[in-house]
Amino acid sequence: MYITNNRSYPKSLEWESKVLAMPNIPRGKGYPTSLRAILIALKGQKPSESIIKIEGSNRKESLDEMCIRLRPLNIVSGSSKTDWVISNEALKWLEVEDSSFLASILSAKIKFFSEILHILSKEKCQVQQILKTAVEDYGIPWKTKQETLARLNWLKDLGLIEYEDYSYNYLITDLGKEFLNQVGYVDHLSIKRGLDQTLDETEIQLSDWAMDLCKTSNNNERKDGIGYFPGSVNSMHQTLMEYIKLMDKPTTIQDLIKYSKGKYGLKVSSIRSFITPLKNLGFIEQISKTEYQITDIAKRLSIENLEMDFACCIHNKYKFVFEILAEIGDEKIRVRELQDIARNSYGFTYKDTSEIHKRIHILKNAKLIRETGPDTYGITKRGKNFCEKIKDCLSLNTNQNKKVENPIIKNDISSSLNKILYEIKDASQDSTNSNRFEEALRLGFSLLGFRAEHIGGAGKTDVLLHAPTAPKFTYSVSVDAKSTHYNEVSESSVDFITINEHKKKHKADFAAIVGISFGEKSRLIKRAEEHNVLLIDVNSLTRMISLHTKVPLNAEAYKKVFNQNGLVNIQVLDEDVHRIEREGLLMQSIIDCLSEQSNDPYTKGMIRAREIYFMLKKDERFNVSPDIDEIKLMLELLSSPLIGCVGKEKEEYYALGSSSDAAQKFQFYYKSCANNKTL
Repeated sequence: MYITNNRSYPKSLEWESKVLAMPNIPRGKGYPTSLRAILIALKGQKPSESIIKIEGSNRKESLDEMCIRLRPLNIVSGSSKTDWVISNEALKWLEVEDSSFLASILSAKIKFFSEILHILSKEKCQVQQILKTAVEDYGIPWKTKQETLARLNWLKDLGLIEYEDYSYNYLITDLGKEFLNQVGYVDHLSIKRGLDQTLDETEIQLSDWAMDLCKTSNNNERKDGIGYFPGSVNSMHQTLMEYIKLMDKPTTIQDLIKYSKGKYGLKVSSIRSFITPLKNLGFIEQISKTEYQITDIAKRLSIENLEMDFACCIHNKYKFVFEILAEIGDEKIRVRELQDIARNSYGFTYKDTSEIHKRIHILKNAKLIRETGPDTYGITKRGKNFCEKIKDCLSLNTNQNKKVENPIIKNDISSSLNKILYEIKDASQDSTNSNRFEEALRLGFSLLGFRAEHIGGAGKTDVLLHAPTAPKFTYSVSVDAKSTHYNEVSESSVDFITINEHKKKHKADFAAIVGISFGEKSRLIKRAEEHNVLLIDVNSLTRMISLHTKVPLNAEAYKKVFNQNGLVNIQVLDEDVHRIEREGLLMQSIIDCLSEQSNDPYTKGMIRAREIYFMLKKDERFNVSPDIDEIKLMLELLSSPLIGCVGKEKEEYYALGSSSDAAQKFQFYYKSCANNKTL
């Protein structure tokens, strides 16, 4: 093995330009060995459809599939089965066989790679500690250990770290220390997240025809679902341009299938699904039974203003796109909140956040919004200027109108849930009838699953909450309701000594005050922190209740809310919400997988957990692909006698019904358990 001069190591990309995912190639006898086998096959001009046998691995994948996984790192480049090219850096590594040089390629292009070495240079760690640092210090949105373990395995195979199986710890080697000294690492304090890149803009770069689309959009004809685009959702506009170039002349469906299989490894059904949004956007038209061609609108798209022009095209045909800018306004907002606003105020029908995420990425690419925190977004200077420019073209039902501060839609007042939510908001500003607000809060907290008791009266708390769980784990909350005619609860109206006396009298674990608003920087918040009292504004409470009806959480999750002091932050519920959403999506996906296989002539509807794993591995709805253990646990639930949605024979599973059948069964159990007295 040759040792290369570290001066010849590839130059590291900026943190934001680095990729997040490790290349998913077989490990076999070690990742470097597997990578060498792939590159040698490519260098030897082996047919791209050839199955590459990796020693020590049972995976059977083609050279083309391997290249697609390596392409984000620019180890190989190409856009079809006929023109894969090995990068000069990868060719050099093949020549010198220096593990540190390969590590430098990975470190230069992948987030949180050499950073792991820096962590281990200070102390040996277990994988969970490393994952925690990635999430908390570097803001990486990982929910499982999958990507962390992938990096650790690469580092181990490169000889840069070792693993102690008796302690479950990883530790850096001498070679790892030497490599770290040569390439360095990114300090998490130096990462500038969510900066507004448009602060110095004096005008918006936008084509006139795209602006006209904003003015002529018909809200009644705009659709909900954008639909399927191949590749990453981050690069929808770039994917579109590739297909526009391909279809500049009449193109048959077979040509599209051939191109899409080569570039993205798509199934025929996925390719046909992609045609639908292209037609909906007016970018292609069918000119014969088998041929398509781009339209004049598609021909207008150019690289110069692509991101903004594409966003205008999307807004013209789909609901709740530029309206998001108005809803964000001067605030910061979470994706889940946007989902609630879209459904409650704009008639959006999608129950999950997949379509909202697509819109978020389109607006981010156009630099109209920016990321301000995990799953939280704010508007940029460009976004504000653009929103002002098109405000007369938007059909808004928005908080930005300032006359409507309540996120709960009033025209659905017939709904029992919305009646309660609106009553909480309205009663919070009815200073003439304190009992009204107290009773509204009792009903509201009951919807969150608490045993809520309206007490009231001198020397007593207004509402007392008990978590409905075993005595060992239960807790109680003393809640004081502060109704006021004004837009904020005043400091003079709150007596913290009395609040804590109520807490002591009722032997409550926590004390909380609920009111219309407490401001953001008021002295009242600081005093609440000093007295260990939680302040819950009405908007936060109604959002929790709305969210609970879609993603029900247990009392243990809500304990995280009441463990806070000062102004409430409901983002502490995000982890629990995402977990349940993921479990729900996994349940649906597994049932759908099994249902689809029912008519398969090869499997005859009988498949194993491992086969479901491979089917779901590339499902873009999951931020992190489900692992085999998650799938097995869900299969055990679905195949249990109580649920009975899935059948099991030895190690194979089969459908006993569709996802609709499962939904009906869970709905039956819900009705059996529901206590309608609270409504």
